[in-house]
Amino acid sequence: MALHDLSAQALGIPLVDMLGRAHQTLPTSITIGIKSLPETLAEAEEYLGRGFRILKVKLGRSLEEDLERLHRLREKAGKGIGIRVDPNQGYSRQEVSEFVEATQDLRIELLEQPMKAEDVQGMRNLPEKVRRLLAADESLLTDRDALSLVSPPKACGIFNIKLMKCGGIHPALRIATVAELADVELMWGCMDESRISITAALHAALSCPATRYLDLDGSFDLARDVVDDGFVLEDGLMRTSEQPGLGVHLRE
Repeated sequence: MALHDLSAQALGIPLVDMLGRAHQTLPTSITIGIKSLPETLAEAEEYLGRGFRILKVKLGRSLEEDLERLHRLREKAGKGIGIRVDPNQGYSRQEVSEFVEATQDLRIELLEQPMKAEDVQGMRNLPEKVRRLLAADESLLTDRDALSLVSPPKACGIFNIKLMKCGGIHPALRIATVAELADVELMWGCMDESRISITAALHAALSCPATRYLDLDGSFDLARDVVDDGFVLEDGLMRTSEQPGLGVHLRE
C-alpha cells in the first residue's frame, strides 16, 4: 500500500487514476453483528438514520432465528434498503437451500461464505441460481483460489476481496482480473482497520470494472485512527478524495 501510495504521489494523481478508474463512487454496506432481534432493529434504525442504505447482517447461529431477524428487519427497513447476509460459514448445504427458498420475498443481495471454507465442492453442488448469490470469502485467499472457484461449474457468483486477507493491492488486482475474465462480480470487504487500508481497498475497488459491492465499514467504529482524510463518505456513498496517492494524512 505504501509503495502504491508513493508511486501515485510522484505522479501527482489519486491512486485510482494511476490504476485506471472504472467507477466514481459506490455505496458501502454497514454491518450488524449476531445480536438479538431488538438489538438488530435498534442498530438498523441508527445506521439508516446516519444515511446508510445497505445493511449487512451477521447470521449462522440458528436458521430459524436468522429468518425471523431478517423478516422483521425487512419490515422495519422497507423495500428500498439493501440487505446482505454473512452466515459466517455456519450453514450446511441443505440450510443454504432452505435459506434461499425462505427469503425469496426479502430480496437478499448476497450470502457471504455461508458454508465451511473448505467445502467448495458443496458450494458447487448447489443449484446455479443459488450459487450466483454466494460470495466467496474465507475460500478465497489467492489468485489460485480464484481460478479454482471459477472452474466449471462455478462455486460462486461473487468474490469478496480483502487486502488484509490476500496480501495487498497487487495480489487483490490479480484476483480481480480472474473475476472479470470469468464474469464473476466483485465485493471488496475488510476487517476492523485503519482508514489507510480502507482507502487503499476503495481505490483498488473503483479501478476494477467487475466491482459491484463495497463492504468497507471497518474504520467507522475505531475509537482512534492514525490518519485523517482518504475516503469521503456521504449518505452511505464512498468516493476517493482528489488528493495524490491515497490522500491520507497522519494525525498530529
